[in-house]
Amino acid sequence: MRFGVVLALAVICLLGAAAPEKAATPDADVHALQGEWVLRGGEAEGEVLTEDQLQGGKLIIEGDRYTVTLPELGVVSGIETLDATQQPKTIDITDTTGPHVGQVCLGVYELAGDEFRVVFASPGGQRPTKFETKPASGQWMHVWTRVAK
Repeated sequence: MRFGVVLALAVICLLGAAAPEKAATPDADVHALQGEWVLRGGEAEGEVLTEDQLQGGKLIIEGDRYTVTLPELGVVSGIETLDATQQPKTIDITDTTGPHVGQVCLGVYELAGDEFRVVFASPGGQRPTKFETKPASGQWMHVWTRVAK
């Protein structure tokens, strides 16, 4: 009897250990990014953004659509596509308003709790591979913080 109980416990432990963890769904980041974000930091072509460049920076994400407000650019809307299966995770944006209508910017992103960090290449540029920018690269990085509800 004791052997049967020990054997049953061993089987239960093995089955529990073999059970796969719940994998993140491809839409998990899409869902997590929904809402309003405030620009808290960033850089462009190796230069840290100034307080004036950050002032009033806002991002709203609804589904796969974004609206971004930046002091030097105004309001721009577009569509984003995420791929959380890549390392680093990738994001492509296509503006539907503003100076780059219809052009695709390739980027990378990371999402950690209420912080969303992205780095983009200028339209037609190669996708960044790191969370930094370099002089004359045409790349920019934004660090967004979620607005508390």
